[in-house]
Amino acid sequence: MIFLSILLATLFLFNFSSAFADLAPSEYNQLGLADIKQKNFNAAITEFNKSLSIDHNNPESYAYRAAAYINLHDLADAVSDCTQAIEINPKDAAAFFLRGTIYFSENDFNAAIIDFTQDIQINPKIAKGYISRALCYLRINKPQEATSDLTMALDLNPQYSRAYYNRAVAYYQLKEYDKAWSDVKKAQGLGVPINPFFLKALTKSSGQ
Repeated sequence: MIFLSILLATLFLFNFSSAFADLAPSEYNQLGLADIKQKNFNAAITEFNKSLSIDHNNPESYAYRAAAYINLHDLADAVSDCTQAIEINPKDAAAFFLRGTIYFSENDFNAAIIDFTQDIQINPKIAKGYISRALCYLRINKPQEATSDLTMALDLNPQYSRAYYNRAVAYYQLKEYDKAWSDVKKAQGLGVPINPFFLKALTKSSGQ
């Protein structure tokens, strides 16, 4: 009887410990995010891999791992993970924004615009998508579209200081120099340093 009791107790302990041998995917993700904060990016990838080994349809794990890959300059794998996250969850705004940022860094501005547009459609009340898309428009010489996006961003967040600077650049490209000067002054008032070469060009073009 004593032997049976010991056997049952051992079996209970074995089952209990086995059931809790692995963490939940969200817990591995938290460990990975902690590693990212400590700049231990390879360790973070290991944690996200563990999360995905349990739940390979977890879009957050793919997005988090993509962020770690970016910090390791592995942009191909980062894009792949963002794409996987989007395929699992087509409303994953963070994955669209992250992939758009990668495309921007690779000077693939048209692809970035597509992803930032998706981010905006999902989160139309968040300014960063508009600002990021505006920067793409500036790079491909579409200042009117950039101005529209930056105005929307500033409507959402009037303290977004660098948006004034970037809109000043867009107005300069549109030859709307009075509006450009107005935004330069607003940016300076918020503590944004203005490129002296831009100021010189604006002064010369506007005759001021």
